[in-house]
Formats: sequence, structure tokens, C-alpha cells
Amino acid sequence: MKASVVAGRVIGADNQPVAGASVMFTEGPVSVPDIAQVTDAHGAFALAAPAAGTYRLLVNAPGFPPVEQSVEVTENSTPLIEISLSKTT
Repeated sequence: MKASVVAGRVIGADNQPVAGASVMFTEGPVSVPDIAQVTDAHGAFALAAPAAGTYRLLVNAPGFPPVEQSVEVTENSTPLIEISLSKTT
């Protein structure tokens, strides 16, 4: 299988990009690297998925509670996802 990439952006409750959030795989169909990608000024990130299947992402950002989201990866695909964070109260 050729590598696939999970890409997307992290936004806050105001639909503004969240820079400096860490995004990482917590589960996958195979062993996943313990490496986080940090979002850029536009809230964008990209993670290489080593195999097709369902992955679980964990997003941590200062001032927001952690968020988990699942994404399905198929061979030679680049799923684009948007992850919304809500402020802590």
C-alpha cells in the first residue's frame, strides 16, 4: 500500500483556526507512531497513515478540552477533516 495522509484543520467555536494544537493518532488498524503534528497558523495539519483502516485522532490545544475523532483511511487517499473545539467553561 502506498502511504495515505489524513489532513485537515482545527477550528474553535468561533470558526477561527486554532494554531498550536497537537493532533495525533491514538488508535489504528496497525501500530501508530507516538508523534503529534502541531497545527499551523491556519489550523492545518497532516498525518501520514501507515495502512488503510479506521484511525482515532486526539486533539489537544491550550484553553480547550481534548477532542477525539475517528477517520476512515483508504489506500492512496487524503481524507480532509475539520475538527471543532469548544472553549472550556
